[in-house]
Amino acid sequence: YDPDAGSDLADCLSLDGNPAVDDVWPSYTLEYVDDEGKPASMELPLTTADWAATEVRFRKNFSPASRVEWDEDMVPFHEFVRFGHEERVGKKPFIWTVAADRTLERMRVSIEMVQLAEDRLLFWHQLKEMAGLDVPESVQDSLGQAAEAELEGKLEALRAEYEAKIADLKATYPRAIARRMAEGLLAIGDGQMTVADLLTRAQSTRGLEPIGPVAGFEGTGGAGVAAAPPSEEAAVASAGLASAAPAVAAPTATPEAEEDGDLRMEPWIETMRCTSCNECTNLNPRMFAYDDNKQAYIKDPHAGTFAQLVQAAERCPAGIIHPGDPLNEREKDLDKWIKRAEPFN
Repeated sequence: YDPDAGSDLADCLSLDGNPAVDDVWPSYTLEYVDDEGKPASMELPLTTADWAATEVRFRKNFSPASRVEWDEDMVPFHEFVRFGHEERVGKKPFIWTVAADRTLERMRVSIEMVQLAEDRLLFWHQLKEMAGLDVPESVQDSLGQAAEAELEGKLEALRAEYEAKIADLKATYPRAIARRMAEGLLAIGDGQMTVADLLTRAQSTRGLEPIGPVAGFEGTGGAGVAAAPPSEEAAVASAGLASAAPAVAAPTATPEAEEDGDLRMEPWIETMRCTSCNECTNLNPRMFAYDDNKQAYIKDPHAGTFAQLVQAAERCPAGIIHPGDPLNEREKDLDKWIKRAEPFN
């Protein structure tokens, strides 16, 4: 808690030290020996009961279950805690442990330990609410309705703007094309041919019916001077009939190229140079993991924060962790962590 971090409680309270903020329980790896005597392991949630089983003061809440007692009514502790009251009837919660010979064991857990876990989960939820990471359902509903109304308003405005632009294009685009075609036709003959000349040539083209006298023009031989120029549509329609006149292609609309999205550097590790120091895997075992050669790689870049990537890079004695660019642009104190990441990118 940093009282100087902001004016709101969510700004002052940070849960970044937790490696699994988004999970109900963090996880751990239980290593054991299987029935054939071979090493094995499994990923399990680290619940309140798993922690309490290591504390002498809670020992009375646990009792070993022999293998003959293992049945379908025995439910892993984390699942039992998630069950409703009716689902729990007839079920018995247990946690996995290992015996002295490293074989798997099941430990029965008391209902008091279930109640303690429920209390701890409630406390964790309240902490996340204060840190701004969890939003109550009532608030979500209220915000959802407001956001939906705002979005509908924006969509309606966009729809109206789109329809207005389409109407404007329908009204102006044909005239713009007509004007450009007329300009191109008038340029024939080094700009010496008038609209009257174009119409005269169109009328004299074999196979075409006369289009009648051209109103508004005087003189003969195509040298008349226009007293009142015909409309752009009439000029284009008439000139378009003359096969003797070179064709002028209408311009086509070419949309502007969309700007490329920002390039983003993904986090990565030079795995072949890893010294297996455990610094990164201890920091966040869900984000960092070892391969078959016990050399580190990034298992899931979304399983932690950009701050943890930078911290891992700073702690790595081999200097092989490269945080890349942040995956969450809304992460707290991002400018600070981007600055600290620069030497490792």
